[in-house]
Amino acid sequence: MTGLRYNIRTDWLFYLLVAGYAYLIVNMTFKLWFAGGINVFASYSTAVTATEMLVDANKDYWSKTCFLFGILLLMGLNVDFRAAAGFGAVFWSGSLIAIFSLNPILMTVLVLGALVVGQQIRRKEVFSERRQ
Repeated sequence: MTGLRYNIRTDWLFYLLVAGYAYLIVNMTFKLWFAGGINVFASYSTAVTATEMLVDANKDYWSKTCFLFGILLLMGLNVDFRAAAGFGAVFWSGSLIAIFSLNPILMTVLVLGALVVGQQIRRKEVFSERRQ
């Protein structure tokens, strides 16, 4: 049977994080494909030249690649998916804040990710049951 993996009443923070990422992706996709190819890095990059923009794009790509690899690695190490997603969100937003600067979206993701991780720690559910 299909449905949500986790109870929305008890894991609303996790689903809020998922909804936030969905919003970021839809917003970026709309701007890229339907708004004349508007620069999606403009919200945090201060690059002026094309060369500087390419460097910033590579920094962003590095952060997103590490985010994905980190989640996969943590899941492979038996970390609960909610905790892995929270750690990934903290890394992604924290690295972009360190590279570029603080902005409301990155700060929101950082706080949400930390809250999800904190919730899993409080519940003592950082690790999943080992599957055979």
